[in-house]
Formats: sequence, C-alpha cells, structure tokens
Amino acid sequence: MNLITARDEFRATMRGLYPQNESDFYFKMILSSLFGIDPILIALEPNLPLKSDQLKKLGSIKSDLLLEKPLQYILGEVRFRKVNLKVTPLVLIPRPETEELVGWILEDFAQQESGLSVIDFGTGSGCIALSLKKEQPNFKVNALDLNQSILDLVEGNAEQNGLEIKCILGNINTPENIKLKVDIIVSNPPYISQQEKVELKKNVLEYEPHQALFVPQEDPLIFYRNILLFAEQNLNSKGKIYFEINPLFDQEMETLIFSFDCYTITKRMDIFGKLRMLRLEKK
Repeated sequence: MNLITARDEFRATMRGLYPQNESDFYFKMILSSLFGIDPILIALEPNLPLKSDQLKKLGSIKSDLLLEKPLQYILGEVRFRKVNLKVTPLVLIPRPETEELVGWILEDFAQQESGLSVIDFGTGSGCIALSLKKEQPNFKVNALDLNQSILDLVEGNAEQNGLEIKCILGNINTPENIKLKVDIIVSNPPYISQQEKVELKKNVLEYEPHQALFVPQEDPLIFYRNILLFAEQNLNSKGKIYFEINPLFDQEMETLIFSFDCYTITKRMDIFGKLRMLRLEKK
C-alpha cells in the first residue's frame, strides 16, 4: 500500500469520529513520529510504499484511535513550542492555551539577562518549565510535582532536550513546606469543575489523569489559594505570577487575589477568545 492510499483509508476509518483536517493531522504525526517519514512526501511521493510492519502498526493505532485513546499517549510523545516531550497517562497532554501562557512570560522577560528564579507548580510533563528554560536560558527554573514518577518523566524530558532544571517533590496544598525565594511563579493547576465533566470528550475523561483535571466542588480555587500563600512568603518584591484559569471562576479569582491586597491583575484571552490567563504583579 502506498502513502496516498494509506492516508485515504485512514481518513475513511476515522470519518464520523474526527473531522478530516484532524484525521490528516494525526496521520502526518504518525508518519513523522513512528515511521520517520516527512509528511510532505504525501504530496511529493504519493506512491511511496509503506512496509508491512508499518501497515501493521498503523492498523493498531487506528484501533486505539477508534476507542478514542489520545494519539499523544499512543505515540508517547508530543511537541510543545520548541521542546519534544515524552508523555504518559500520568500527565496531561499539553494544550495550545498553555503554549500561550508560556509565550506571555517570554514576552515579558525577552530582554532578561540576569538569572531570575522561576517555579512551575504542578509541572506534569514539564512543558512549561522546559519551554521557559529552552527559550530563556537565563532563567533558573524549578519544577514541582507531588509524584516522583512524574518528576522522573520530567527529568527524562529535560535530558532529551539538553536542558537543566531543578525538580522538586512537593505538594501545592502544603505551601508552608516549600521554601524557595523566586521572582516568577507559573502554574496551570487543575481547574475543571465537577459539573463540567459532562461536557468533556471521551478521549479526555477516560484517559487523562483526573487529579490533574478536576477540582473539589466545595473549594474549586484551592490550588490558586495555596500558591498565593506560598507567594506571600516566597515571591520576591515586584515578582510576577502567571496562572492559567477556568473562565467560569473569573470573579471568584479576582476576589481571592484582591484578598491578599498586594497584586495588580492583567487578564488575557486565549486563541479561542476565552479568558484563560492572569498575570499578577506584586506591588
């Protein structure tokens, strides 16, 4: 079977589950990630034959995709800005909105020459921490998570990308135990409410880690509050905090932040037009 026929069969199998542009994107990811085939060859060499082992693997992937398993977990990797990351079901699949959050920080500190200290709370795959270090080498980046297996994954991702960051085993919800003076705090903590579960697709709800997605119904801002408590003791003067947020909690977030009486707030929309990011500047 040649490339163009394989692509057309892939489209046909995925029809009804994924739109064609998403199906084509997945097919190109498989070609590039698993087979080392440049996707441009679909146009340049459509009759390029695929090997029998490649076709067998492609069939297996199609079966997994029909179960709505995320392709990133199937492939075990994802590209995030300028870094390549290994991902497993232990961690969330990085989103484009989080790339925007990283971009905002990098815009603000594009001319930074001294080594400011950064902490990424709930680092997951390390996408935020490693991207910041990759694109602003002067940052001294710390990545915190409560699971050693997750930090092992982050350390592997750091090594794969030739980057040096410090991994910290710790819990956002016990901020008093984390002693580290920093200039920048960033976090994309869990922020999906329990009632929003019904809106989630199967590929998220059944495969991605719930502890990284959902917040307690009775205290949906728990992670933000504890990060602000950490900042109260550890964020240096004129330091900044960057949060990815759930737009449903916009007003509650404002109330929480202003209760600390030491921040100005700047809001930013994501590419989908939703309020998704906050920047807090310490007075």
